[in-house]
Amino acid sequence: MIEVVLVAVNDSTPAFAAAAVAVDLAQALGARVRAVTVLEPWPDGRTHGGADLLDLRRRREQAGEAALRHVTALGQGAGVEVSGVRREGAVAVAILDEAAAVEAGLIVLARVSRRGHALPDIGSATLRVLEFATVPVLVVPTHAQ
Repeated sequence: MIEVVLVAVNDSTPAFAAAAVAVDLAQALGARVRAVTVLEPWPDGRTHGGADLLDLRRRREQAGEAALRHVTALGQGAGVEVSGVRREGAVAVAILDEAAAVEAGLIVLARVSRRGHALPDIGSATLRVLEFATVPVLVVPTHAQ
C-alpha cells in the first residue's frame, strides 16, 4: 500500500502537471503527498557570489517556494495532505534521498524535453532517478493533467 507519493517540482508547466497527477493519485489511494523542490549548486560549486548571483539564487529559491505552495493548494482543493521541502544539491540525489527519508511508495516526475540529449524526452535527473529508485517511478508527460 502506498502511503506517501513523492513529487518533484519546480516552477514549470510540466512540474505542475506532474503535481496534479500526484495529488490525484494520492487522493485515489488515500495517501499523502510530499513535494520536493531542489536548488542546484552553481556549476562551479559556488553557492555565493556578487549581487547578481545572490539575486539569481534568491529568485531560484522563491520559484521553488512558489512551486511548493502550488502543490499545497492542489492538495487542499482535493482534500489531500501535502507537505513540502526544499533540498539543495544534485537533483536526482536529492529526490532519491527525500524518497528514502519519507518512505515514499511512489515517485512522480515530469517529463521534460532536452534537445541534444541521448534520450530527448527524458532529462538526465529523471534517468538517474529511474535507474536508482527502489520504488516505482511515474514520469508524467507534459500534456497530462
